[in-house]
Amino acid sequence: MRLFLAVDPDEAASGAVARAAERLRRCAEARHRTLAHAVRWVEPGNLHLTLHFLGEVDEARLASVKTVLAPPLAAGPLRVELGDWGVFPTAGPARVIWIGLSAGAAALARLHAELAGRLRQAGIALDDRPFSPHLTIGRVKQPGRADWAALVRSVAPPACGFDVVACTLYRSHLAGAGPSYEPLLRISLEARPAGVPGAGDRLA
Repeated sequence: MRLFLAVDPDEAASGAVARAAERLRRCAEARHRTLAHAVRWVEPGNLHLTLHFLGEVDEARLASVKTVLAPPLAAGPLRVELGDWGVFPTAGPARVIWIGLSAGAAALARLHAELAGRLRQAGIALDDRPFSPHLTIGRVKQPGRADWAALVRSVAPPACGFDVVACTLYRSHLAGAGPSYEPLLRISLEARPAGVPGAGDRLA
């Protein structure tokens, strides 16, 4: 099973991001009517900020992963503010369109590090690339057809933020119509010293 850990924007932030994505879609369509369909746009209900992608994990290991992740996290509730648009890769044709953070990245990095320590206890191998928090807005199906880096600079990003009070372990189900995400475990953020045990809120 494909697993990842993420925090989710609240309904207000998801709505603001969806409206900004629609402005970008219309801007692209104004340049050329087929460009808006050159991107697989993320559904508002699927928006998330990935903390760790665990990749394929054998179902037999799921219980141990849940066990190490379940206690409340010592990071404490935190606030993030959405920032500017961006694209990956930064050089060459864009393949991913995203929105970064203007505030809260350092706090999320600490949360990322705390979760990494727990996952290693469960024997999960993690990507060693630097953590770069962002919300993926769309995946370009036809790279090179447009200068998406320039297009995103022409559209105002959403001016909003959201409180992070928990993160969720998700299972990703891939399908032709697009992925769906099944929540398996919700892990609360509490202002408690590291190492103090607590009960996780299990969803599955």
